[in-house]
Amino acid sequence: MLNYLNAETNLTRTENGALAHKSTDSYLLDFFAQGGAMRNRSDMDIITMFSKAFAEDELLALRTLFYFRDIREGQGERNTFKVVIKYLADTYPHILVKNLELIPVYGRWDDMYALIDTQLQSQSLSVMKRQFLLDMESDRPSLLGKWLKSENASSKETQRLAAITRKAFGLTSKSYRKSLSLLRKRIDIVESKMSSNQWGNIEYDKLPSKAGMIYRNAFYRQDEERYDAYVQSLTKGEAKINANTLYPHEIVSKVWSMSSYDRQAALFDAMWKSLPDYIGDRKENSLAMVDVSGSMSGTPITVSVALGLYLAERNKGNFHNHFMTFSERPQMQKVVGNTLADKVANMRRADWGYSTDIEKAFNLLLNTAIKYNVPQEEMIDKLYIITDMEFNQCSSRNATIFNHMKKKYEEHGYKLPKLVFWNVDARNTQFPIKMNDEGVQLVSGFSPSIFKSLMNDKFVSPYDLMLEVINAERYQAITI
Repeated sequence: MLNYLNAETNLTRTENGALAHKSTDSYLLDFFAQGGAMRNRSDMDIITMFSKAFAEDELLALRTLFYFRDIREGQGERNTFKVVIKYLADTYPHILVKNLELIPVYGRWDDMYALIDTQLQSQSLSVMKRQFLLDMESDRPSLLGKWLKSENASSKETQRLAAITRKAFGLTSKSYRKSLSLLRKRIDIVESKMSSNQWGNIEYDKLPSKAGMIYRNAFYRQDEERYDAYVQSLTKGEAKINANTLYPHEIVSKVWSMSSYDRQAALFDAMWKSLPDYIGDRKENSLAMVDVSGSMSGTPITVSVALGLYLAERNKGNFHNHFMTFSERPQMQKVVGNTLADKVANMRRADWGYSTDIEKAFNLLLNTAIKYNVPQEEMIDKLYIITDMEFNQCSSRNATIFNHMKKKYEEHGYKLPKLVFWNVDARNTQFPIKMNDEGVQLVSGFSPSIFKSLMNDKFVSPYDLMLEVINAERYQAITI
């Protein structure tokens, strides 16, 4: 009886009426499945979800948190990380203090400022001071100098943080300012050259990923001839561009309404082609199902389309250069166009609706197979469902979409494809599956880095996939 009661009270509904679970039966997996996509949630929602995961397993929850922040091999999610480390600093300072020096390893030095006004303020400033002293003696300093706050900033909060930093370092305002100037010159940050009007000294092929994205208009405005020549050389394959820490949606968002004739189209095309390849030579018969419904407006739909396009282009299987959009009416999309701007423009001409009718998408695949007697070995092996999880109610009101479609496929002699539910907007706490369900996995976030674990011959349970990701060698340094 108790098990039945727990199961009944664990049920909920999506915004569009589909049956779902309040929890996967693991608070740790709940956090992993949503924490990378909680930008539209309150700080309290984030803390509540993390604290439950932390109570379940402190070490694994902490590793999950650092995975979310990890810029290069994780999800690069900054807000969730900052909210939680601030909470930990005042609630479990004895645990977070052991990992302070890892914060800039996975994130950036300015993440340390989240710990100002917490119990770990002095300890975090001490970590920064140690690195500052090392950098002042080094010809190849860290990036600390780039992220230290400046006292001459226009923001009052930045001025306050800078003053706290300066005093912790034991410097006068003048010596602090000179030290920052010296470090930034050694680091050779582009902002220093821009502020001193040294545009001709900027080496565009050596710019950090984000700088190349952020300052492109300034380069066109202040150094048009050189920068335009650089962009043209990119199109010919004669120059390189750094895109190691960019994410697909950041590039797609820039070309969302751009003509392929725009002079910046070539720049973004080069960035897109230079994104890290997390798929490589791995081959699988998979297809991305991209949610383009009304509830995905804004960043989520850009992320969904970008990840779908990323997989379609790099997928070596039978569905290379194809993916499916779903809203009111599912449609197969072929990647068409010479540039990224062309490809996105062609995709946006598709018939996108307002509701999230994933059942129609599943039915399209099944009914096509039935109509043409497609053998099981030619069926799609895996579906990546990139969505906000706010599915429409399926025709079986008392079953989750996963259980309903699994039964329907079996009734017609087919196996339901393996499913990866990829959450890009976790604005509500609900899940289509539970921790030990077979043939399904749960991930969240905006980065394609997770493909390294998803494209695996061994398809494990949602919980085991999470363990594989957060227990990787990269996160072994994190401790409690």
